[in-house]
Amino acid sequence: MKQKGRIIFHVDMNSFYASVEMAYRPELKGKPVAIAGNPDERRGIVVTSSYEARKRGVKTTMPLWQAYDHCPELIVLRPKFDRYREASKHIFSILSETTPIVQPVSIDEGFMDLTDYMGDENPIQFAEQLQKRILNELDLPCSIGIAPNKFLAKMASDMKKPMGITVLRKREIQQKLWPLDIHEMYGVGQKTAEKLKLIEINTIGDLAETNVLTLKKFTRG
Repeated sequence: MKQKGRIIFHVDMNSFYASVEMAYRPELKGKPVAIAGNPDERRGIVVTSSYEARKRGVKTTMPLWQAYDHCPELIVLRPKFDRYREASKHIFSILSETTPIVQPVSIDEGFMDLTDYMGDENPIQFAEQLQKRILNELDLPCSIGIAPNKFLAKMASDMKKPMGITVLRKREIQQKLWPLDIHEMYGVGQKTAEKLKLIEINTIGDLAETNVLTLKKFTRG
């Protein structure tokens, strides 16, 4: 990926709360772990879960009793938000050492503009070094999307998890993005996706090819 135009990274921590807990308690690694409000009474909802738990059907916002139904051996921990904020502070400190242009999106994800800070380095190798540094120093996995703008970088970081690095170029939009379900599009929530499907916009490609007037009528509806 040669330097032509902007180089934007989207750094997205993988299963952040659960990964932070595993960094503190390595014996939890490789096990189905979920963070939820009241594990003692099997109440509350799942805030996040490890990839091992997700493979067993445990999902974010799932009621805890339902998560146990999917995965009886699930290890459920109460959230420790001070711990997560501290980890987030260290992550963004590392990102800011690389470029002063860092935009946090939430506690566990952010954009980096590396356009003027790459030198002659290859963006993929640069991302690999950044990913390894975060893992080595904080014991936390992340995925990184590389693209010429924030939207594409965000979409790219979602394509390979955990510990993925994905480059998404503008010329690849039709091939890589258009087949995706509309709910996978950055900025489209569940309710909006459901409404779009009512007017037969099922994929990102459907949205791209929809007449602007049709979309304007939809937004007014």
